[in-house]
Amino acid sequence: MLYPHAYHITWGTYGARLHGSDRPNVDRDHNEYGTPFAPADPEKKESARRRMTQSPVTLSPQQRKEIEQAIRDFTTRFGFKIHAIAIQSDHAHVVITADRVGDELREALKACASRALNQKYGKRKWWAENGSTKWLWEWDYFENATDYVARQRDF
Repeated sequence: MLYPHAYHITWGTYGARLHGSDRPNVDRDHNEYGTPFAPADPEKKESARRRMTQSPVTLSPQQRKEIEQAIRDFTTRFGFKIHAIAIQSDHAHVVITADRVGDELREALKACASRALNQKYGKRKWWAENGSTKWLWEWDYFENATDYVARQRDF
């Protein structure tokens, strides 16, 4: 299989960016690069909130460091290369080169991060379902994604 130069993988914490929220979010109709985010829809947001089974997750600075270290250890073990990583209080970004299919890689990174958090803080649902996996075939897109992620900090 032919893999891209890298992937820009993003996923959110559980309950942080509900569909219908006025915070930037995507849905199946608003998820293409360069297109607007999903519009705010208070009824959709309230419906999503009612379906939640626990309170939203906001990661502490310590948890964010632990997630980053777990992901770095995981990628080292499998010979993947991280170009940029930013674990935020409500989402994560990783630009990574790996010989894996992007969505499968995203789910493996989320599982790795969950294991690290579960061991120290107890088992819970840490992440929203799915996330975004951009295949970075072009060098300009790769450089832009790497720069964007490298500048992400909300400490």
